[in-house]
Amino acid sequence: MFFCALLLLGASRAVAGGITLTDFKLTGDLGGEVAAFTLTANAKVEDSKGGSLELISGPVALTSLAVKQRWQMDADQGRFIARFSGGGTFPIEIHFNAAVTKSNDWRAVNFRVARSVLQPVELRGLAADTEFQFASATKPERTSTNFISYLPVDGSVNFAWKQSRPETEGKLFYAAEMASQISVSPGLMRQSALLNGKIMQGELSKLTLKLRGNGEVTRVQGDAVLAWNVEPIKNSNEQQLVVQFNQPQKNDFAVLVQMQTPLGAFPQSADAMQVQPDGATRF
Repeated sequence: MFFCALLLLGASRAVAGGITLTDFKLTGDLGGEVAAFTLTANAKVEDSKGGSLELISGPVALTSLAVKQRWQMDADQGRFIARFSGGGTFPIEIHFNAAVTKSNDWRAVNFRVARSVLQPVELRGLAADTEFQFASATKPERTSTNFISYLPVDGSVNFAWKQSRPETEGKLFYAAEMASQISVSPGLMRQSALLNGKIMQGELSKLTLKLRGNGEVTRVQGDAVLAWNVEPIKNSNEQQLVVQFNQPQKNDFAVLVQMQTPLGAFPQSADAMQVQPDGATRF
């Protein structure tokens, strides 16, 4: 604990001209083509004559400063130095872009900021599964939609990140077989069609069944069935049954479709409804 206290004490006093930074925060937006950063802090200047402090150094480009600032910024060979004309506390807000180097799928930045007691860095615009390589800094933790880390005591900002590649979904291939049962009673013909499907590649979030013949669908059942609806097929007199699953199906699934068709007085002839899965590789 004594060693940690010495580190913090050294970090808070390792500044030029009796100037310390408090309320430090570094925010980076890495979602676009450039790495845009914002540094905010309060600079406490002990000397009534003022002083200077190197705020940023490295391959960065200053984009803007806060409006109505009470201090000056000088640039000198990759170093950005804040100059204060007197003592007091000065709010600091600077915006800059950092050079991004690329290697394969990795992107990296490397620059340095002025040291402070606690130096949080917040990274925005990145997906939750982003991978990081941080040099001497704490591992970033996901908080809401951003990542939070803390810089080492020397103020170095040296890390790389890689966006995970989206998984490519393979083309859907599935086979189906169906067992049908028909029962006839005075005035009504009832049908039950039990369809068993086997997905060989891809995943199926909804099943579309083409319907042919006179009749109506009365019930659709299955462990994976969330909802169903009978819709007309565009540019056709036929209909289709759309079955929505409660989650994408990747292996086996079963759907039971019950239908009925009104009948007139016997004797008479009637056609059963035909049910055919749309897009099945084999049926």
